[in-house]
Amino acid sequence: MIMIVALAIMALVQIAFLIGMLSLRIAERRAARQRDERTRADRAVAEPVQRWLLGDGRVRDVTALLAALPPDVALEQLVALATTRAQASQRAELRDALRGEPWVRDMLGGAGSRVWSRRRHAARLLTVVGTDRDRVLLQQLLDDAHPAVQGAAAACLPTMADGGVIAYVLDGLPERSMIVRLHQFEMLEATLRLTLPSLLERLTAEAPPRRLKTWISLAETIGSPELLERVATLHNHPDALIRLSVARALRRYAHPDAEEVLLISLRDPDWRVRAVAARSLGALGGASAVPRLAAGMRDVRWRVRFRCALALAQLGSEGRAALAESRVDTDRFAAEMATMVSALSADSVAELAEA
Repeated sequence: MIMIVALAIMALVQIAFLIGMLSLRIAERRAARQRDERTRADRAVAEPVQRWLLGDGRVRDVTALLAALPPDVALEQLVALATTRAQASQRAELRDALRGEPWVRDMLGGAGSRVWSRRRHAARLLTVVGTDRDRVLLQQLLDDAHPAVQGAAAACLPTMADGGVIAYVLDGLPERSMIVRLHQFEMLEATLRLTLPSLLERLTAEAPPRRLKTWISLAETIGSPELLERVATLHNHPDALIRLSVARALRRYAHPDAEEVLLISLRDPDWRVRAVAARSLGALGGASAVPRLAAGMRDVRWRVRFRCALALAQLGSEGRAALAESRVDTDRFAAEMATMVSALSADSVAELAEA
């Protein structure tokens, strides 16, 4: 009986191995076929596209060649052409010429498909052929259940967004996955003319904390002085996580007001805020913060002492002098921290300060 079970297990393992090898071969052949299709497509469209880009050809020659390709291959060629080679006027000409193409209509119709890859194709195509009339479709794709579709739709923002779409994206940011949120941050920065007024309206103490935290992170990413000035006004927010986000964002605000706010945050009742404030003060590089950071070397929290020591090491000769004084402090914990950080090289200090 044991022998029969062992033979059965061996047979199952061999079958699983054969299935795995067969799947690998199929995947390799499919990838090779796709590479061959892309190579043939590159060769087919190269000359007509080049003539059109140089002003010696017709856009309908390009669209005719795209229509002759498999739709997914045509999409790859089109996105590459529109995003890396064509000028704004040429992209508009290409968009107008493509809107009536059957394969374009069919692919955009895939926005309502149950298959997420078809919805993603529709979103990617919309980055090239989308117009003001497609904003409802854009919002639908931005709110898609699949992160890959959301990310592809976000790429439409620089060319299709208006104030309403930007507001819709801003309000939905906290619900997005981290990777989609970061991509949308990038696209919102690319549409700063529309993003700035809408984001300023939302950076208020009355905003829901979860949303406000995300909006502060966006303001930090963009780094606009106008946005960071508004962020600084939130330093006394009742929610500690908001105060922490403010302290983190202000490291990008090279302004006396930022240093003043961070010095206040260095006395925050929450140790996490104090630690982040010390980190930001080190990044700003203002020597006037040295006395307060030196006092922070006696903080009851190890992390705060560590951040204060690193900040002092970043603040030139005055900071290093204060760090040297802390090495003989009567507070044993301050002295040990100062001794440890003083032994670090400048590169190590810079690396740890950014960690």
